[in-house]
Amino acid sequence: MELSEALPFLEANHLAVVSTVGTSGRAQATVVSAGFVDGQVAFVSRGETVKVRNARRSGQCSVTVINPENTRYVTVQGAVSVHGWNDTDEATLLGLLRKAYSGAGRPPERWDDFDSAMRNEQRTVVFVTPERVYGSLRQRG
Repeated sequence: MELSEALPFLEANHLAVVSTVGTSGRAQATVVSAGFVDGQVAFVSRGETVKVRNARRSGQCSVTVINPENTRYVTVQGAVSVHGWNDTDEATLLGLLRKAYSGAGRPPERWDDFDSAMRNEQRTVVFVTPERVYGSLRQRG
């Protein structure tokens, strides 16, 4: 599947499962909200969760975006860039967090409150560059 074929689905759906691989080699999966931002799939996590640590260590992850109403899905696999409070300046990080939340269909009513919450919760944003895209977009009939 080409990214161009999946793009409308990725822009319209935001429920996702992020899969990473732990140090033991076991898969780790977590439900997140995800969005398509600047050619990448983005999701946000609190601080240095297991998925963030795994993504940082391996440099890779998969994000499966799901439409729960019809069970259609698209999986995007690729290299990650992780941006957190210890490695990204505040203005840049808040801008990336704003993009990620907006891309996931969750823009806040007040950006000042949003910025404060992101600081307090030490949110981290992960961007996945599509290297492999596959899924099931066609209705079965």
